[in-house]
Amino acid sequence: MGKPMRKLGQRAIVNAEVFLDNVKVPVANRLGDEGQGFYGLMRTFDASRTLIGAATTGLSRAALDLATTYAKERQQFGVPIIDHQAVAFRLADMATKVDISRLLTMRAAQLFDAGEDVTSEAAMAKLVGSENAMWCTWAAVQTLGGWGYSQEFLAEKWLRDAKLEEIEEGTSDIQRLVISRRLARS
Repeated sequence: MGKPMRKLGQRAIVNAEVFLDNVKVPVANRLGDEGQGFYGLMRTFDASRTLIGAATTGLSRAALDLATTYAKERQQFGVPIIDHQAVAFRLADMATKVDISRLLTMRAAQLFDAGEDVTSEAAMAKLVGSENAMWCTWAAVQTLGGWGYSQEFLAEKWLRDAKLEEIEEGTSDIQRLVISRRLARS
């Protein structure tokens, strides 16, 4: 194994390279048919991308909850900052993005559970969920101002953690490629 990677976020998960030199796996231990590993991996992505959609929806929701609570408590010019239009509109956008992510993820999960081909729907759930999580965590940091940038609140950690969600299980560009290829074939 290689040395653990030093990462921007998601530091509780240890990642390291694994080297498999001169490894032989007996046929009895092979997963799937010979030459079909790539296709098995692609099918696994349907489940894992849907799960990322769910995880990122939760991350977005947590950011919204934190920002909303803070905006109701923090006073500026004699009123809670939630009463200021710029803050209120940001929170409204966050709530909308949370719901969009939730609905796309629920659709992908329901189709997956029904045994349907969900390659495109899973890619949409992952794409929208991860990009919305990045935006919502940024918006939480903005709403909290200086406190959002400090380690006193979880907003800055969530922002760092959200970035990986746009990258793992295929970047946002790959999700767009998967979706567009499905459109080209339909």
